Amino acid sequence: MSGHFVPVVLMVMVVGLGVVKPAHAEATDTWTGYIQDQALRFAYHLSSHSVEKRDTDRQGKAKLAFEHCGEDDDPVYVNNFVIEPNPVVVPGPIGVGMTLDVRENQTAPLPVKLTMSKKLSLLFGLAVWLPIPCLPNDVGSCTYKDLCKTRLFTEGECLDPVTNDTISCGCPFEKGEYRLLPVVFNISRLPSSMPKYLLEGEFYVKAELIKDGKHLACYSTTITLEL
Repeated sequence: MSGHFVPVVLMVMVVGLGVVKPAHAEATDTWTGYIQDQALRFAYHLSSHSVEKRDTDRQGKAKLAFEHCGEDDDPVYVNNFVIEPNPVVVPGPIGVGMTLDVRENQTAPLPVKLTMSKKLSLLFGLAVWLPIPCLPNDVGSCTYKDLCKTRLFTEGECLDPVTNDTISCGCPFEKGEYRLLPVVFNISRLPSSMPKYLLEGEFYVKAELIKDGKHLACYSTTITLEL
């Protein structure tokens, strides 16, 4: 697992688990999104052994795996990252750190487009990936207007690569390498409004960082939930 843009994929996880809400998110409130949501709910009930409401006070785990889906010369790249613990225990803390390679100056806002799908197992070992629309609680295939306004950057600190001194670390980023010290997020209990089909199973999320029509980075994550 090399070269992952953790700030982007972390947003997928922490928003999906109710840790932090994005500063700005655009929901796709269309009939297509509504039909996709209802289809996922129906498919969940068909494939589940139990249709009882899941207790959101229970403890569970969220296992993460990352892959680079962009180009080697992307303007934003992460050479090294740390996520502890992994699997993440819910509820509980998670620490995130990384070495970020900014190859071109970057200023706010930094929009992030997420595409999220859930794996649905069929008969005879077959499976399909069903798209998840942007739901009212800002979970799913949503667009977030500014990654810079998340805690990862508003409260982050870096080690200066030359002096090794601790310095503030956030947008704007000038060209260079940044070693972001771990930022701790506390994952709280899941809200009762969370759709049951989002609490367990395998999910695929692609995060694209695009500004003014220019591709900056692309990373994906496979999230396995047992909640």
